[in-house]
Amino acid sequence: MRRAFLSSGDLIADRRYQYGQALYREGDHVAAIDLFAQAIERAPNWPSAHWSLGKARREIGDRAGAAAAFRECLRLDPEDALGASLALAELDAAVTVDAAPAAYVKALFNAYADDFDKALVERLDYSTPQQLADIIRAARGENGRFKRALDLGCGTGLAGEAIVADAIWLEGVDLSDGMIEKAREKGVYDALSAGDIQSALHNATAHYDLILAADVLVYFGELAKVFAAVASRLEQGGLFAFSVEKGAGADWSVHASLRFTHSADYVGRALKAAGLELMRMEESALRKDRGADIIGLLVLARKAVDHDSRYPTANESAPIDAPASFH
Repeated sequence: MRRAFLSSGDLIADRRYQYGQALYREGDHVAAIDLFAQAIERAPNWPSAHWSLGKARREIGDRAGAAAAFRECLRLDPEDALGASLALAELDAAVTVDAAPAAYVKALFNAYADDFDKALVERLDYSTPQQLADIIRAARGENGRFKRALDLGCGTGLAGEAIVADAIWLEGVDLSDGMIEKAREKGVYDALSAGDIQSALHNATAHYDLILAADVLVYFGELAKVFAAVASRLEQGGLFAFSVEKGAGADWSVHASLRFTHSADYVGRALKAAGLELMRMEESALRKDRGADIIGLLVLARKAVDHDSRYPTANESAPIDAPASFH
């Protein structure tokens, strides 16, 4: 994803930085490092130059030098709009980050809002919303529409478009103001708000029979708090459908893309701890990155019904035959 350019205030530093970026894109990382260093000499307190220096050093295998640049970037930008803490965590196992900084996610998606749909759907074959909608419909059966649905991290409304026909009332929340404006233009949501999803869940007064999170939990490592917040806002029998990118080994880790990956076992354990029943989990290609499929997990969970084992009927959720096995 592209980022908005923020000037250093020094035209010569800006020019050297932009030449460095061009060389970086061409794959000449050594020359890019030299130009980023020159930009830093003229503008030593410019976070973007330290960030780019870190990326270029990482590309040539200088992990220690990259980490030093990312630490300086983070010192100069404590809100971490560039995501330096994530880059550090990806380089150094001793650095633990359990969620992407809010400033980073907001800046990233505000910069990307205008081109989001075209880039994801046309260039990256993004299909997560449609795949989740299909899983939800298979579980729903012929039991009518959801009374109240919530789309967490709704972005420009791709998931809303995929599920709107199945919901009487559809709300969306996203951290990015730019994304919210694009979603509003589509007219598929009955209500939209800007904010982080955990605060939205904690502050909500309504309960939902469907909560959806398509390509959102990749910005969280530890999922316990998110799942607990979701469970608190679900009606009994309500469904929670979401995607994660699949990791191997560790419960969760930061990928080079600065997105989190999760193991299937961890997702299942975190759902159980939150009081949510795993109904279905399947492996699928979510999108492409540099021509390769990004493999993820599509997950459907359900908040248990108290006092009896019946599955909800009428305006609640339809039964599901059995949980799918992990792949």
